[in-house]
Amino acid sequence: MLVFLPLLAGCNDPGFALVSISPIYGWTDGCNAVTLSGHGFAKDATAKIGGTAVTGVTFPEAPKNPLTPTNVGYILYGVAPAGSHGYAEVSVTSGGQTSTITGTGGYYYVSCPAAGSVDSVTPGEALVGGELIAMDGCQLDAATMTVRLVDAADLTVADGLALTSLCGKGSVTFEAPVLADGTYYVELVDVGTGAVLSGAPCPPADSADTASSCSDHAIVYGAAQ
Repeated sequence: MLVFLPLLAGCNDPGFALVSISPIYGWTDGCNAVTLSGHGFAKDATAKIGGTAVTGVTFPEAPKNPLTPTNVGYILYGVAPAGSHGYAEVSVTSGGQTSTITGTGGYYYVSCPAAGSVDSVTPGEALVGGELIAMDGCQLDAATMTVRLVDAADLTVADGLALTSLCGKGSVTFEAPVLADGTYYVELVDVGTGAVLSGAPCPPADSADTASSCSDHAIVYGAAQ
């Protein structure tokens, strides 16, 4: 004999909780993308790191096929705020509830080198003049720094390219000048002193040295070299 038992409301509901953040660390300048994972995240969910709001919070889209697994309610995306060196607690508030992770389970802020750091330059290939190039990292000060592009082939330079801040000192852009196809090393330069702040200085164009000591970050105009 078949016996039908009533379904218990919420028996498969894991409730509300924040479980983790990824990545688990970032520069004290903030501005890097983070993903917070857990369960019970409603569309009203907000997040904080070290007591400061995570900005640009978005949620995954529900799949059109109801049989496709979904991340809705389990993940939210955002941009980390600036913070102080060390571990910071992470919290999500949704539906009047707040869940927090602290200590080594939280988010770790890494102090930025005084000269700044460039983590990525995008796009890095198939560039043309007039295109906006984004640089992410820390201590990227649009008011005191410019960009220099050094031709990897003959070490000639395009200098004094102005920066525009996208997110504090963590993300900036500059406009790609019109240049011949080829590979160009990217350097950050102090406006006042002319010193190279990020990336080893390239040898002068008339040097017998190669460009091997130049910046690790390079962009390519035209087809990949």
